[in-house]
Amino acid sequence: MNATTNLKITVMHINSNNQVNHITTIQNRSSNISSDSSTPKPNRNQNDTVNISNTGLNATANWQKIAQNYDVTNISQNEAANLASDLTGNQLISSTEGLYLMAPRSMNFNPETKFDLLASTEKSFAFLKENGGSVDSLKNSENAVDILKTLQELFDKTGLPYKK
Repeated sequence: MNATTNLKITVMHINSNNQVNHITTIQNRSSNISSDSSTPKPNRNQNDTVNISNTGLNATANWQKIAQNYDVTNISQNEAANLASDLTGNQLISSTEGLYLMAPRSMNFNPETKFDLLASTEKSFAFLKENGGSVDSLKNSENAVDILKTLQELFDKTGLPYKK
């Protein structure tokens, strides 16, 4: 018997703003099974239907609205603090993630000097990985990188000039 399997199942559970980032795509199997190995049956695709709550839809709109106000590749420390405040205030990220985003990059840093927050956070994450950071630090740093990448992608899609 010849069996080939491919099935794509998309599962999304969005019940709150905090869950809007937890969209999981699982690739599993679909049947291409025949009792006669010389005559395969056509692939059968199965898809699940997903309902997104108003809270989830509002969260998406809030992400886009916040992203259009901040270029995370050209941001000051004060703006990074405002960004973290906007995200936590809209319950889009946890307070711990907010702290990772707003943490000063240096002791002697002018809070109005622009810098690349995304690159700086990626560099910090790489340093933690290379030097054996704790599991929690690695997880939180990686989350911060993911948040900033998401914001940058949304900012790039707006096509709008940086507002601040």
